[in-house]
Amino acid sequence: MSLKVPPLGLAYLASAARRAGHHVKILDAAALSLSWREMYVEVRRMAPHLVGMTTLGPTADLALRAARMFRAHVRWIMVGGPHATVLGEAVFRDMPEVDLAMEGEAERSLPRALSWLETGAGADPPPGLRVRARPFQRAAVIEDLDDLDLPAWDLLPWKQYRYPMATRPGFVTMISSRGCSHGCTFCDRSVGGSRWRGRAAEAVLEEMSWLLGLTGAGFLCFFDDDFLHDPSRVAAICQGILERGLDLRWKCEGRVDRVDPHLLGLMKRAGCSMVAFGVESANASTLSLLGKEQDLGQVRRAFDLTRRAGIRTLAYAILGAPGETARDVMNTVELCQELKADYVQFSSLSPMPGSSLFIAATSGGGTTPAGYRCPGPASASLVGNPFDSDLHRVALTDLPESVLGTLLRKAWVSTYMRPGRAVRLVGDLLASGAWRDSGRMVLGMAGWLAPGLRGRIL
Repeated sequence: MSLKVPPLGLAYLASAARRAGHHVKILDAAALSLSWREMYVEVRRMAPHLVGMTTLGPTADLALRAARMFRAHVRWIMVGGPHATVLGEAVFRDMPEVDLAMEGEAERSLPRALSWLETGAGADPPPGLRVRARPFQRAAVIEDLDDLDLPAWDLLPWKQYRYPMATRPGFVTMISSRGCSHGCTFCDRSVGGSRWRGRAAEAVLEEMSWLLGLTGAGFLCFFDDDFLHDPSRVAAICQGILERGLDLRWKCEGRVDRVDPHLLGLMKRAGCSMVAFGVESANASTLSLLGKEQDLGQVRRAFDLTRRAGIRTLAYAILGAPGETARDVMNTVELCQELKADYVQFSSLSPMPGSSLFIAATSGGGTTPAGYRCPGPASASLVGNPFDSDLHRVALTDLPESVLGTLLRKAWVSTYMRPGRAVRLVGDLLASGAWRDSGRMVLGMAGWLAPGLRGRIL
């Protein structure tokens, strides 16, 4: 039931490689609903010299499976993204079929890496490119994000992307800033970094105009970690949307301590239809463990002001963190209900490679497929989530796996089986234009929730 969202990182890299004179294609197998066999056949048909894949901790096993499948048919296999960046040289141990790894932001380093390969790979690899048993040098952080080429949307099947909470058909995404300066222990900042870097408002507006002209999309999602970081920049973007007459609805993510009622009003007039906030927990000890620099007063104020501005809210909540009891879990579920969040996404706590939580947890020593290291059996469980696909994510918890699984289902059922929310969800699914995808998502979610639904009915 994974959502079909554009791989913007690959699209940025495709633009950089194409500008350097290389012939590039993007195969978004998820968006095209390709089976593993169909993806294999398509890659064989393309006959590339190099296959590159982005890797995230929770989906590293999928990249490993793809690398094994393509190994006999391509000269070079390259990985990049957070997982490859965090693992360093160990990526070759955990993914032996891989030849090359791009670390960090690669829009500058990828073209140099490709040139290095073309010229025989005799000298030391360029900065940012890791090669098995060769010297490695980190690439510099990209300071001027406005100097990057726009993502290669023409290589993406953009008509296939859907977002179930969109209020209009046609879904696109943008990144207007990179990095996050806050210290949440569960977040991986290995690629974007711990320093916030924002694009100029005018550059953001130019891309928005270009993207809407290309796709005719009605809904845009900003994939920034902290869109509200610079209120003056947000205000300038909103004012520019109004002045240009851009007709779209959009969603962003922000922190509860960045909320301003006047800015929210401007955002609403400029088409903002949803803001997502990291509530995470109702329990002070869990917020401390997670490194969240916020309190429940700020949380309640942010949701109240956003609702008063006429903007919908999405709450992110983590259930069953170490030290939590079943009662603690339900405290968070009840807080989300109290906040009257329009949508809530409940998750277990997964120790993502690169996060400080992961570093502290790895002393337990367990290993999952593709080298995704996690705590030992005493403190880790494999707990499903309705929006995970092909992988049970490792959950860091003191609760038994069966108990946490039951609590997660109870949270989703008690939240989305309320008449008002159910009607809103169905309405948004229809408005988004995601008829088929939404139907599959609802059926899949219903199957995952079935034990909780039976318990509610009985």
